[in-house]
Amino acid sequence: MIRQARAGEPARRQPGRLRSGKPQTGKPQAGTPQTGNVTFLEADYLDGSALPDGAYDVVSAVAVVHHARFEDAIGALTRLVAPGGRLIVVGMAYNRTLLDWVISGCGVPASLLYARVRGGKRGPAGMPVEDPPMHWGEVRAAARRLLPGCRFRRRLLWRYTVVWDKPQA
Repeated sequence: MIRQARAGEPARRQPGRLRSGKPQTGKPQAGTPQTGNVTFLEADYLDGSALPDGAYDVVSAVAVVHHARFEDAIGALTRLVAPGGRLIVVGMAYNRTLLDWVISGCGVPASLLYARVRGGKRGPAGMPVEDPPMHWGEVRAAARRLLPGCRFRRRLLWRYTVVWDKPQA
């Protein structure tokens, strides 16, 4: 999701929601929430011509980066971030080392509790599912190489976050 990040300011940029494979319409999509200075759009974030470069204060990618080559996805997303803007990635990786497995094991009780409270694992019908192609160490190294100064954090329930602030021009 891309959205205006500076609360209280009128929207100067055209924020939007990116879904790979969808054409950009440039118009708010039917059924999407409209909140103040946020407008949702659909566009293919990997298509270099679908969205303007450096036009978004905040770009977030939640569980989408592993559906493309990591370097391509990060390159496309960083291109969209305005100077001084922020990129937030929530992604998945697979276990390779013993330490990876131990850390992931710590998430099992939380996962079981979550499943019990929420009624088990559910997702929208037809949701594309793909196993992550990179292990934790590969993701961390690639993120630090491609996004200097980023903050990489491994999270509970087999996810990571990468937060990167694009330098001012």
